[in-house]
Amino acid sequence: MNIITKTALANFRSNRSRNILIGVAIALTAMLLTTVPTVVFGTIDLRFAAVDNVYPTFHGMFRNVDEKSADKMLDDARLTDTGLREDAAYMICDGTDANISMVYCDDNTVKLNRLKLEEGKMPERADEIVVSEGLLKVMGLTGGIGDKITVPFQPVKAGGLGQAMKKEFTITGLTKDSEEAESRNIYSSLVSGAFTEEIISEGEHEYRVYFSIADAKGKTTDVIKDSMEEVGKSYGIGKEDIVDNSEYLMANYVDPAMYGGMIILMAVIVLAGVLTICSIYYVSMMNKVQEYGKLKAIGSTRRQIRQLVFREGFAVAAAAIPVGLILGLGTGMLLVHGMVRSGLASENEMANEMKRVMAAGDISLIKPWILLLAAAVALVSVYISLLLPMRKAAKISAIEAIRFQGTDKKNKKKRRKGYAELNIRKLTSSNLGRNKKRTTATIVTLGITGILFVVVATILSCMNPKSMTMDSIRGDVEITLNSESGNEMHPERERKNIQKNNPLTEELKKQIETLDGVERVETYTGVSASLEELQEDDGRPLDTALGGLSEAAMGELERYVTDGSLDDESLMDGTGIILSGSYIIAYPGADWKAGDKVHLNIKDGDDIIKKEYKIAAIVDAPNGLAGSGFTLPSSVLEDLCKNNVTDDFIIFTEKSKVDAVTKEIRAIVEGQEFLAMNTWKDAYEQSEKNIGYMLYGCYGLLFVFGLVSILNLVNTMINSVYIRRRELGVLQAIGLSGRQTVRMLQLEGLFYTAGTLLLSVGAGSIAGYGCFLWAKAESIMSIRTYEYPTVPVIILAVIILVVQVLITYMVNNSFKKQSLIDRIRFAE
Repeated sequence: MNIITKTALANFRSNRSRNILIGVAIALTAMLLTTVPTVVFGTIDLRFAAVDNVYPTFHGMFRNVDEKSADKMLDDARLTDTGLREDAAYMICDGTDANISMVYCDDNTVKLNRLKLEEGKMPERADEIVVSEGLLKVMGLTGGIGDKITVPFQPVKAGGLGQAMKKEFTITGLTKDSEEAESRNIYSSLVSGAFTEEIISEGEHEYRVYFSIADAKGKTTDVIKDSMEEVGKSYGIGKEDIVDNSEYLMANYVDPAMYGGMIILMAVIVLAGVLTICSIYYVSMMNKVQEYGKLKAIGSTRRQIRQLVFREGFAVAAAAIPVGLILGLGTGMLLVHGMVRSGLASENEMANEMKRVMAAGDISLIKPWILLLAAAVALVSVYISLLLPMRKAAKISAIEAIRFQGTDKKNKKKRRKGYAELNIRKLTSSNLGRNKKRTTATIVTLGITGILFVVVATILSCMNPKSMTMDSIRGDVEITLNSESGNEMHPERERKNIQKNNPLTEELKKQIETLDGVERVETYTGVSASLEELQEDDGRPLDTALGGLSEAAMGELERYVTDGSLDDESLMDGTGIILSGSYIIAYPGADWKAGDKVHLNIKDGDDIIKKEYKIAAIVDAPNGLAGSGFTLPSSVLEDLCKNNVTDDFIIFTEKSKVDAVTKEIRAIVEGQEFLAMNTWKDAYEQSEKNIGYMLYGCYGLLFVFGLVSILNLVNTMINSVYIRRRELGVLQAIGLSGRQTVRMLQLEGLFYTAGTLLLSVGAGSIAGYGCFLWAKAESIMSIRTYEYPTVPVIILAVIILVVQVLITYMVNNSFKKQSLIDRIRFAE
């Protein structure tokens, strides 16, 4: 161990107070750097594991694939988990409208689709089959495992179905019928590969190939879809024969913006840590100047002085970073467990499975790479923080150091200004002006945290659970069509297909209106449409929505108009339309104004209605009222379409009977595949929960940032007294009382407090209002109304004042422990 390292370690032990402060700052920085990615990636991994346990796990499917291409796909390195399915035949169901396919699935396809038998085993021979009770009932058959049944069927041939055939099968397994199968009279039986070879000639097989894209982890849904199209194109498969597993992909989708937000947050953490650690070192350097000067005088080089500061700093980091990593890991794991238990980490469909995965310990939240990354970033932060102190220490000359008295004035000829009469206020002013850089650094470091606090408090105070709830629901209870858009594997769930036999009938509406406690039922109509002025990535007109509002809703919408008028005659004659302001935000090309023309292709069942509309009004209304696209009066939309285009029943109830009405409506909706129910109470509670967790998370981070900044204030006050021990000792020797000393220290602390509050509240309020305008314009968290964070700002001021008072007494008590003689003899 060389002399520099020995000296650094000696300093490490002797400068205990300063190093504890720096160590706490470094530990808190490392803690935050560990907590943030642990929460983010832990939640993602739990979600992925839950998805893998619930959804079919393939990325996509190629249809109409010939034998040669299917064989090549099985060995294609671009694809993984490749499986084959062949719809070999269809059973003949005379006298019914049932559709029963005879499907062969290989082992991989069975696994990917999570096909599970209630009992029995998969078929292996040509005369074996798996059926369901519903299938047997439709076919007029009976039987169980081991029984034989005779089935008439038509094999699938190129261009259609072949001649009718009959075959006797042995039942080897039974499956359970889904509600969808029973309601739509669509069933499937499972047959063996041997059966398909028997009825379909070689070279005539057509497969559906299930697959996942290789190396897809960490990729977005768009990238995966692009890869599917690229692979399909290499086999001559067009887009119309490429089907993505949208449920699985969307459940696994991770928005790249989330990673960007995490990186920004970690950068803020690093910046706060660097500012504080650098500031502590800078202030502490005041009482180290003479020591470095003496080392220079006995022959130390600039490089050796830099190494001394560097090694001492990294000795502190070596002790503090492991503590921060452990605290960060523990905090992150507690947060993840809390989020999953509350159901906040995912929608209800996934929450229970995530809880089960977490309870089973299938996913580890301890990720070594996060700990290594956090440690590396913390070390880099410490190094950056040491650059200025290292540079300053190396530049100190021996003569300058010996004469140093704690001032940053460079003009030697400028004489210190004195006072004819001396009092506590003038003494305080003299000390603060003695080292303006130190004073400024402390106020700026504290002020930055204060500005962050006020900005975040402004955004959080503008989050209103009522406004957030209004974006999802308007009435006390809503019954809505449970539709999906773009799911090629389930086209029956498209809104236009459901509306051909719409379950939201006038009879159902009257039934609901008769329930005790129901005040009124409003109808919201809606259809799918496409907009010719904007295009999808493939050049098709952009898919959008067209809603219809009742008279009551139109009256309520009036106060949200930002351009145009709802009294425009074009709205009632069918040539005008209302545009949501959120649509303009979502699509940069949609920068229209009232009076502009748009062209919609309206989907009424299988028909397309092409219409030109004038934008009569633009509204900035909650999505629960006007949606996020285009809107018409409901009567106009109903006259335009021949199908029943009712999309929602919006039910308003007597407040005292909400629960009873909800219970009765739930009984009506349950069991109906294409209906879903939402309640204001559930949506409001979820909004409160979301905002509550954001409050805890944001204020928790700011609390840690505040601790880091308070360490800087403590360090500044301690070093201020440390440097002036001799001066204060002389003043006390000539009559300065202990009470006056405390008052002087309090005035210094109040100066830091006033400067911090002025910077925090002033700049923070301006920045907070700017962030509110941005959040409102981007429709973030349903923010629409500005609310100044009065209570949080008052709390901030009280905390800063209390901390300042506590620090003053702590520093004074430490100062009083030394005798007056020792103080006067200091630095002799």
